Order: sequence, then structure tokens, then C-alpha cells
Amino acid sequence: MKLYIRPLALMVIAAAVIAASSALAQQAAPTATPSQTPAVKANVDEVVLDFIVRDKKGHPITDLKPEELSVLDNSAKQEFTSFRLVQGAEALNQAGTATKLDALRQVRLVTLVFEALTEPDQRKRARAAALDLINGQQGTNVFYSVVVINTRLLVLQQFTGDKDALTKAIDQATGGLAAARLLPESDRIKSDLRRYLATAGDQTVTAATQTAGQALPSGAGAGAAALQAKLASVMLEMLRMDAAMTAVDARLSLNALESLVHGLQSMPGRKSVLYFSTGIYKTPELDAMFNNLTGMANRANVTFYSLDPRGVTTGYGASTSAKATGQQNADATDQLNAAATSASGFNSASGVRAQAQSRSGGDSLSMQAAKDNMRASDYAESAGRANMQLPLRNLAEATGGFLIGESNDMRTPLHHVNEEIASYYELTYNPHIASYDGSFHKLKVEADRKNLVLQVRNGYFALPPEARAAGLQAFELPLLKAIAEAQVSRDVEYRAGAVLLRPQDTGRDVSLMVEVPLHGLEAKPDADQKMFDVHISLGALVKDSKGEVAGPKLTRDRSFHITADQLKMGNFVEKMTLELPPGKYGLESAVIDRESGKMGIERSTFTVDPKAKGVAISSLTSVRSYTPNAKGLDPNEPFQFQGGLITPTLNNSVTRTPDSSLRLFFVVYQEASISAKPTVEIEFLLNGKSLTKVPMPLPDADAQGRIPYVMTIPAAAIPPGTYQVRAVAKQGDSEASTETAVTIEGS
Repeated sequence: MKLYIRPLALMVIAAAVIAASSALAQQAAPTATPSQTPAVKANVDEVVLDFIVRDKKGHPITDLKPEELSVLDNSAKQEFTSFRLVQGAEALNQAGTATKLDALRQVRLVTLVFEALTEPDQRKRARAAALDLINGQQGTNVFYSVVVINTRLLVLQQFTGDKDALTKAIDQATGGLAAARLLPESDRIKSDLRRYLATAGDQTVTAATQTAGQALPSGAGAGAAALQAKLASVMLEMLRMDAAMTAVDARLSLNALESLVHGLQSMPGRKSVLYFSTGIYKTPELDAMFNNLTGMANRANVTFYSLDPRGVTTGYGASTSAKATGQQNADATDQLNAAATSASGFNSASGVRAQAQSRSGGDSLSMQAAKDNMRASDYAESAGRANMQLPLRNLAEATGGFLIGESNDMRTPLHHVNEEIASYYELTYNPHIASYDGSFHKLKVEADRKNLVLQVRNGYFALPPEARAAGLQAFELPLLKAIAEAQVSRDVEYRAGAVLLRPQDTGRDVSLMVEVPLHGLEAKPDADQKMFDVHISLGALVKDSKGEVAGPKLTRDRSFHITADQLKMGNFVEKMTLELPPGKYGLESAVIDRESGKMGIERSTFTVDPKAKGVAISSLTSVRSYTPNAKGLDPNEPFQFQGGLITPTLNNSVTRTPDSSLRLFFVVYQEASISAKPTVEIEFLLNGKSLTKVPMPLPDADAQGRIPYVMTIPAAAIPPGTYQVRAVAKQGDSEASTETAVTIEGS
């Protein structure tokens, strides 16, 4: 049975384990997973380290002795508490005695992860490599799953040993299909897995349980059934990707990989992920997120093998590598130029002017919008990126794997992957950690025997056992502790709030937002004094009227490499959408400035009303910027308008200048059963007195029944003051309204 820990328990754990700790040190990669086999001492302080040893020719070494090894933990030499070679269903100790592994440790899980590959030859190479892997020689009880990262995390095959089923899933993953074509299959698999787990205790085997049970190894009985249920549970946990991360950039990929690692952590032993990607667009802003991913992987004993399907055209050792590197350096130069020209437009009033024409033939909406805040930041920070393949290599090597991408013939490295899935060394030691402060412990493993190549994880975080069991990351601990202490602090300026979106039969979609102005953070100048580094961690929890945590936590760790103009005018906005049932809620949040150690803590309330019949309307949200013609825009993204992406802001104050405007975004949700078209009326009130009512023409609804709208009014036309702005939507006899306060400040 899987043990689930409620989010409230996570908060209590965080408060208990770091009450006396100071600010956390730099983020990197951990490996502190307690052993789950009788052959290894189960000590909460133990580090379990799995690794691979080969000779210079790539042949596996299977006769290594513990006296030939030394392990340095933060430069301190460690004494082993156990040492063994794990092979198939057995483990050989240092005396050569074989011990049978427990049932779960005999299982080898391998996840094939495919990015959306754009070129036919890349897809062809990826398909061939994946098929070579699953058809290669390997031990028993090896099970594969197939997932795709394409605007979201999609599953095409749950864990199975059925090679025909895997071949079909690999064909789909490498077929160049759009996410919309893959989504129904992914939803079906998840539904089957949930149904299987709900009926796992029944004797009746339905079609759904047969589908979900493809991972069942040879043998029968309660043990096999328990393993089948465990694998189904692990697969569902792997797919619990944060719904907020649906962008089409490296954040999506890193968040999806993190979700997979989080789901795999409950399985003991070494797990493998084959990551098929043409590269990671990893700017300095994503360093913390990347380090958190490798850290989670090492804590969970997950090893990445990165596979670049571009072949020799981008391989480091290929004959055309100089040409490829030159092209990538040219790309970096282009990014430098782009950063120089766009730096002043980072969420500022001097951004690009975009015209949005109402499809109903109404007045044109003139929006003077800056570039999207994070995208402009990416342009500036990408100047240091010379090769997108390097993060693939770093991800693999930091977690004990390797990069496959230097040749069109991948059979030899894939053969090595199969060897490492079946056989690896495992040692444990007690580092005698005096303080679980979340700091990074760097690992170094050396061998006395000459001409050996060791593939070893690069380190771990000093996290308390409770936090490791709960899957918490190091940066989350002080955030959850601060929220648990129920205090309020404004040492760091930020805003947090909830935006009410579409009503559902069981509640309402709500977007949680945390917005941090960068100018309020302590900035660290770089060596040339031309750019600045800022680093923040943020967290937010929703609690119901009983004080219980409702829904997932929103936690992020972000760093930015920015210009002086970006520091002055930039804003970071993080949002996450969840569904909440009707009721009253509290939003509790915290933000840490990692450079200064200062913290801001806020609390606010909001209400979700039961769904009413007829038309509905979202909250009114101020618009900070607008990115027209956003590529790869997720159709489920709530903040979109006529093919462009809205960057919302919780700052409802506008300075009254000739060029400034008040812009409010909202969505009208059309009721399909009412034939009449919706209308909307905007009303301004001052001190409770109505000043004006203006009907607004609405365009037609989209395929989901949504009518997004941006209202734009020149600020110069509005006298200074604080106003209530009310929007009333009507359709037939039904009516829905929303309102917000806005402030027009004198120039």
C-alpha cells in the first residue's frame, strides 16, 4: 500500500525539521535514500550510492573490492556500512556470497521520454534507438513506460514488458503527432490505471485491469498482484505534473522530468530514464530548476541517459562537430544581439505595440505591451549558451548516466545502458550529519585500481529523513516553515492572489498567482558589472475554512541574470491553476530573497461560489503585457487573447500619463443551452456612486465556449482616484458579474 502524506503534513514536517536552521546553501544534487532491503542496514542517516564501473575499453568490471574504493563526502573520507554488486535478482557481497533481493528490488523500471521532435530524420533515429533498447539483451523483470513531452506530459504506455505494446507506443511517440492527437490515449491510460487501483482488491478482472496489468511479471499470487498495483501507482504519481507548467520552453521539460522523478522515488533500487531530446535551452535563469531536478533524481536513485537524435551533425566527437559548434556559437551571438535590443522592453512601457482586432467587428484594441517578462529574460540570459547539448550531458553525468549523441550508430552505447539496467554496484555509509540544513554535499569516488571509469552521482542535499520521505526539495523547507508559523512579513515586496476562472459542476477553476517585482530584490552584479543576478524562492498554499490544505502546493525556485533596466522594471509572475469546490479559502504565501535572506509572508482570502445556471464571467485582471502570435500556445491556457498570451498582474494601479492605459482582462463563459449571444456591460463607480455604464461588443466564443476580452481605456481620460470597476455579463435571462478596485495615480 502506498503511503500518501497530506500537504498539511508536509508543512508540519518542514516546521519541525528546520526550526533551528538558517538560510539554505546553493542547490545541487542529493542521494540520501534509505535502503529497503534486509541485506543493507536501514539507518535514517545512511547514504545509498549506486554506481557503474568499467574499464577503459568500456567492459563492465564485476570484481571490484571495497578496499579498492574511497568515498569523499564534502572532502571527508567515509567508512562503508555495506558494499555489494547488484545483478538481476541477486546481490553479491564483498565475500562473494549471493543474497536474493526482495521482490521490489528485483524490478527494473525504464522510462522512455520523447520530446516533440520536429525533423523526420530525428524521429527516425529516436525510434530506431528505442527499439534497439527494448529488444536488446537484459535481465528479467525489466519494464518500460513511454511518455511524451509536448505542451504537457503525456503517457502512451504504462510500465510493461510487452514489446508489441511498447513498439506501438514508440511509433506514436516518434510519429510527429500533435499533442491533441496523443491526448485521448494518454487520458485513457490514466483512467484505466485509476480504475484498476480502485478495483485492485476485487477478484473480478475487467478489461481495464487487464490493460493496466500489462506490467505483471511472470508468476502469480498476492505478491505479483501487489507489484502490479505498485507499478500502476508509481505510473500515476509520475504523471502528476504541475498543471501550471504548460509553457513551450525548457521550463516545461524540466518540470515534466521532475514529475517523473517524483513518481519513481517510492520504488527502491536503481531506476533509469532515457531522455530523447535535441537539447535543453537552459539559460542561467533555469539553473536552480535544473539543479533541483538532478538533486531529486539522485535522492530517488534515478539515472538519466540523454539521447540526442540529431546524430553526427551535432555530436561532440563527430567529423562535422566544428561546423555544428560554429553554428551554435553563431546562434548564441544572435541571442546576444536580441538581448541588447530587447533589454529595455522587459515588461516596461517602451515595449512593442500590438493591435488586437475584435472578431465581431468592434473597435480596435490598442495595447502598448512589453515583451513577456520571462521570455525577454530568456533572450538576455541565453548569451552564455553555446551548445544546447551540454545540459543533456550534464543531466546524465550528474545522475550517474551518460550522453548518447556522438554517432549515428547508437547500438554500442545502448548495449551499455542495458548492462547498467541489469547490474550495478551499491554501497552505503553514514555521513554523521550534525545539522540537516539543506546544504549540498559533494561526492567524490576514487578507485585504487588503474584504468577504471566510474559513473557516479555528483552529490546530495543534507535533507532530514522526513523531508526525503515526503519528496520535498531543499528550497521548500524554509518556505513551508514560514507559512506554518502563521506570521506576516513585508521584508520582501510581492503580491499574491487568486483569479477566479471557469465555473465547473463541482466547483471552479482558480489561478493562484505570485508576483515579485525584481527591483525589490538584492541584486548581485556580475564580474563585468553589466548584468545582475537575483534569486528567489516562493511558495503558496490554499486552505479551506477548516484550515486544511486544499489542492497542491505552489513552490518555485528561480534565478535570473538580468540587465539594469530589467532589474528596474522587471516583474516575475508565477501562476498555477487548480479546481476548488465552493467555499471560503485562505491563500498563504511566502517569498525568500536568496541573496539577502529576507522574506515576505502574506495572507489573503477569497470565496468560490457554487456554479449558477447560465452565463459566467471570470475575475477582472490587470494586464501587464501581451505577446501576440504566441507559438505553441496551450489551448487550455486561461490567459490568452486572440492567439496571443496575456501576462497578468495583481497591481491594479496605473500612473496617469498621456501614453498609459488601464487594461483589464476577463473571460465570459457562454452557456451552450442558451441560444442568445452573451453581452457585457462595464460600469465605473466612485465612492459607491455609478459614474458610467458602457456596453462592450463581444466576439464569438471559441470551441470551448470562452470569450476572452481586453478592455483598454487611456489613463489620461480618467481623473485620479480609486474606482470600482464592475463587469456584468448577460445571456438570455441569466446574469453574472465581477468587480475589482483600480487606482489611477497622478503623474
